Amino acid sequence: MKYKKRQDCFFENEPALSSIPRRIFAILIDIVIIMFIFYLILIISKLLRYEIKYITWKNFNHIEIGAQNMSEKSIQYLKIFLAFVPTIYFVLTTYLTNGQSLGKKLLGIRIVSIYHHRISLWHCIERSLGYVASTLELGVGFIQIFWNPNRMTLHDRIAETLVVKI
Repeated sequence: MKYKKRQDCFFENEPALSSIPRRIFAILIDIVIIMFIFYLILIISKLLRYEIKYITWKNFNHIEIGAQNMSEKSIQYLKIFLAFVPTIYFVLTTYLTNGQSLGKKLLGIRIVSIYHHRISLWHCIERSLGYVASTLELGVGFIQIFWNPNRMTLHDRIAETLVVKI
């Protein structure tokens, strides 16, 4: 695939990069929204008469769910679904709003592709899965924002994106 030069994608002036505090607060807002989605899932499960007593996150790879009226297989499916909720949230919100999750929208910042005019679905998938890669490195993927000249984290470099002010 032939890429455009970075300068060809931004018409007038280079956009101003987002500040680090804005990005941090945006991700914190998104985490609160994801926790609310988990809470809604618990409410829906109670309406379906699946009594989930507790969900314990032991570590990144291990979740314990205590539930009544659910088979072991159903609990395994629920674990898989819960693991993908953040990815689904970030993919859908950034793709449908052209680079703005709800936290980014509230703080006036946006994800843009380095080479394309619009962020594609594949960029959104790469970037949200890149959050996992950033986390697996003990958070160093997120901390790269402090020494990268374009304030790019690991997931930005994976998806070839920047976060800019709008």
